[in-house]
Amino acid sequence: MRLRLPLRRASARTLRASLARHLAQNDVPRPAADDVLLAADEAYINAFMHSGDIEGEVDVRAEVRAGRVLVEISDGGCGFELGSVDVWSRPDPFKTHGRGLFLIHHLMDDVKVRPGDAHGRGTCVRMVKDFQPRSSPAARTPRSVARSGAPWLPRSVARHLTPCPPSGLAATAARV
Repeated sequence: MRLRLPLRRASARTLRASLARHLAQNDVPRPAADDVLLAADEAYINAFMHSGDIEGEVDVRAEVRAGRVLVEISDGGCGFELGSVDVWSRPDPFKTHGRGLFLIHHLMDDVKVRPGDAHGRGTCVRMVKDFQPRSSPAARTPRSVARSGAPWLPRSVARHLTPCPPSGLAATAARV
């Protein structure tokens, strides 16, 4: 699958819909597809928010082959140096941003961030997710719900989160 999307917030919806259709057509199990969709959305939003390219486009390439999904998202913006971000430490839950690369790295099995072209313009995020094909017994095993208090998050991310301590009336009731 290949897409070229205008660098607009609304294009994220097109990306998600097209990628979801591609993953379903290639029999990617739902848990793996959910991880891929969230990671790809985060990579696109990072391109939209941080590329500095107001009128640019984002190229998306996705392929499914032999139990593996590969997604590449490339922009033509100002570039990005991954070394400036700690993707392994838990992000501050009180900040309104700064979770994208953390999520991408925890959802996907392999992530590479590199300059988009030979002149250092743009960024390419290459993400790989391995999965068990639906015909295998492991793929038919139901996915347990994350116990993080955020069941909508994939378990691979939820296990890294710590629930907030109770506050207000809940804290008072807990102490009584």
